[in-house]
Amino acid sequence: MQINLRFGMHRDTQLIHEQKHNIDGLVVPAHILVYQAGVTSVFVASMYDKPYVLDPMTFVFQNKKGNLFNSGGRLRASINRLCEECFPELADLIESLGPVETLAPEAVADVPSLCKGFVEFQLTAVARSFASSKASKYLSRYSTTAATAPRCVLPPYFRFAAVRDAWYAVSLQCAQAAQSLFPDQAVAPVVCCPVSALGTPAIELLAEDYASFPRVFIWLDNLNEATASSTDIGQCRQLVGSLSDAGPVPEALYGGYMLMLTGHDGLDALSHGIIYTQHKSYSLTPGTGGAPERYYIPKLHQFRSLSQTDLILHQHPELICDCSTCSRVLGDSPDNIVYYLDNPEMLRTHFMTVRREEADGLSGRSLADIGDELRATHAAYHPTISALPNPDAFVSRKPMRGLDYLLEWADAFS
Repeated sequence: MQINLRFGMHRDTQLIHEQKHNIDGLVVPAHILVYQAGVTSVFVASMYDKPYVLDPMTFVFQNKKGNLFNSGGRLRASINRLCEECFPELADLIESLGPVETLAPEAVADVPSLCKGFVEFQLTAVARSFASSKASKYLSRYSTTAATAPRCVLPPYFRFAAVRDAWYAVSLQCAQAAQSLFPDQAVAPVVCCPVSALGTPAIELLAEDYASFPRVFIWLDNLNEATASSTDIGQCRQLVGSLSDAGPVPEALYGGYMLMLTGHDGLDALSHGIIYTQHKSYSLTPGTGGAPERYYIPKLHQFRSLSQTDLILHQHPELICDCSTCSRVLGDSPDNIVYYLDNPEMLRTHFMTVRREEADGLSGRSLADIGDELRATHAAYHPTISALPNPDAFVSRKPMRGLDYLLEWADAFS
């Protein structure tokens, strides 16, 4: 399983370089690149041995107008620059909306020009910004002197609620237009929808519509792996398997350990940030805040706040991670979890190490063995962990609590 890091914060660049042996590539959001072009392009180029893609982020234009504007009543700077670079008409379309209105599919009329602008940006932006005078002050940090091209290009894409709605048609048109306009490029569309949009007829249509592409990115909108039911997961597996059987290589734009298990169905890779964006809602506007510091408990395949981790490790000290970072920070004492409060970089190092181990550890293991392990973990730890006070518990209408998600995973992959 390939693990690609979704780049989010420049404070992490040094850490990513130190830990790049734990990742296979990068996913760089376009709005970050246009907003901080020099430093971002130099960073991407400095990771020359890690293939990258640029996420065009076009789904943001489906947000309410008010969400796309700053407190001063102007279009957010990164989004405005993205429009300027790729398709200026988008800014005009957003400006024309009422405060709570959203962009209508029929407003995206000039699909070829939209695709041309966003794809050409992906092909040229890193090299262009890398060569700019503003980037020169960063060059001394790295030994590279040339920028590489992205491993594939992502056409503009939009979130759809059903395969027969208008946004599905627009996204498909964008994918087909990009394939026609750039026949020499590997075009990899993004399928962005909630699990509720999936079902056997919908999945069959998706597989047929996207069969001609070499790779397809999957974004299951707001799929929280800790609250996903076995039925939800079964539909994820069917989507991955159907796309893989039709020809494209499936890759998840967001995901965690549960989605990694769909590697048995054909998933080739997934991406996420460092302790954030294992799942994402399309309605969250970029740039509105980062994730809190959290600790990833490997045996539970889940993040917990440091306070909750403290309670869990005192109940079950055998759950203390044995990675090199935790061995140094925690040793065999749960009390030492407090040291992570002032050292968030070590939380990130711990997670990147563990995620690499999880991905590599799936190789050669059967789903039956993994399911047995998940059930055994639930049996051993659910009774006590579910009884602990947890102010950080997910807000969900689903009846799961504690570690019940492990049983859902086990049932779905049995």
